Amino acid sequence: MLYLDFDDAWRTYLDAAPRLPPPPAPVTPRRVSGLIEAVEQGGHQLVVFDAYGVLHTGLEAIPQALVAFAELRRRGMPVCVVTNDVTHDPAQVAEGLARRGFDFTAGEVISGRSLLPAVLAGHGDGQGFGVIASHPQDVIARFPGLRALNEDPAAYDAVEGFLLVDTNGWTDVHPALLEDSLSRQPRPLIVCNPDVGCPFRGRISAEPGYFAHRIAGRTGIAPVFLGKPFPAVYQRVLDRFPDIPPAAMLMVGDSPHTDILGGRGVGMDCLLVECGFLNGRDSLADCAESGLWPEYVAETP
Repeated sequence: MLYLDFDDAWRTYLDAAPRLPPPPAPVTPRRVSGLIEAVEQGGHQLVVFDAYGVLHTGLEAIPQALVAFAELRRRGMPVCVVTNDVTHDPAQVAEGLARRGFDFTAGEVISGRSLLPAVLAGHGDGQGFGVIASHPQDVIARFPGLRALNEDPAAYDAVEGFLLVDTNGWTDVHPALLEDSLSRQPRPLIVCNPDVGCPFRGRISAEPGYFAHRIAGRTGIAPVFLGKPFPAVYQRVLDRFPDIPPAAMLMVGDSPHTDILGGRGVGMDCLLVECGFLNGRDSLADCAESGLWPEYVAETP
């Protein structure tokens, strides 16, 4: 796994603005003690969680998130998770959250991975595409036309496009393999996880969005991004809860450029928590620099 410092990740997000959805109109954030106060102030009927940086930062749950989640369950409030974790399918994501104390069902987990069949249908179900993933066999079982890529440059040049699922096993060698091949021969690049960086065990992991935006800037290729902040994954939430208006939904996230941009872009209220990606930073200054504002800000969920 490769890692970034915050400044590199933040600058990548800022520079990527032309490839991201347009920013919503600014609002003035209200500071609250946590998730429950935001829900009560806004009269929300559904809470939509990000996972990394909001519920946990790797192996361990965030204690305040456990308390807030338990209170939502006690009140019988509907919840779901919208995650850019596409290494695992929704059932596996739910199992991982259960191990940390959050009893989400598979039906309450929505990710960019759920969009993959529709996107690949426009590319012959991925026939002749190369897949880059830590567990490529799981994806190939669903889409047999995909080919797993290793560290052979000739294999990269031989495929008709790329499906970038995750970069969990990458070393310094792998980014150049993909970028060099696309520089020699531009082809489609589908990116399941648009995250640039993710809080992970006290560090920021370099995620597929980081490399995809760098490739786009250097080659002119326009990647196809799934997941947050792009609206298709949020539309899955709206479709799953058709009786709840978007303004009565509260998106809880730790990243202005994914959770807040995506949630507010489809009309949801947003709570930005400072315990994940923006841990230790002046979150309002970062919001001002990015032009991305939540309705609420709290230290923790």
